[in-house]
Amino acid sequence: MSSPSNKRRPRYAAPSGTLLLREVPAHTGAPGARIIGPALERVLRETPAARCRLYVLTDLARPVAAAPLAAALLETGAPRHVPRWALLHTLAVAVPHHGRGLGHRLLDDLLMELRADGVRAVWFLPGPGDDGLRNLLESAGFRDGTDRGLSPENERTYGYDEPEIRPWAAWLFREL
Repeated sequence: MSSPSNKRRPRYAAPSGTLLLREVPAHTGAPGARIIGPALERVLRETPAARCRLYVLTDLARPVAAAPLAAALLETGAPRHVPRWALLHTLAVAVPHHGRGLGHRLLDDLLMELRADGVRAVWFLPGPGDDGLRNLLESAGFRDGTDRGLSPENERTYGYDEPEIRPWAAWLFREL
């Protein structure tokens, strides 16, 4: 007879179908804009659209017109150069899809895509209400980078680094 502790349910149910990460133009009518919410408009007011990257996670088993399952909004360096860094503004999963591991999947695929594009560090500056995203990032290896010497107005940041790549600044931070 097995004990109840031996029959634990997995923390996340596997998504049905094949998931695809894709970059879409960052604008208020873009797929994934509703998931990101007002952060997209705010970032587009403050940052040139050419420096914004909007990534969406879609399920290929769903109809083509179906809304994405999750989205992430980043800012990268100058558009004509290979970006060496990315600033993660937000990452969100659509409400009906919470608890299925899609935030982890989106983050894993996103970091792999950024590294392939030449990005070597990803930064996130947590604010009020970012505890869920901060926990997700920390579980993915981001760590506190406050000891990396950014200016006093950027004192509280987080990150992760791999030993072969050296950081250039500090925030929740991860080198790729």
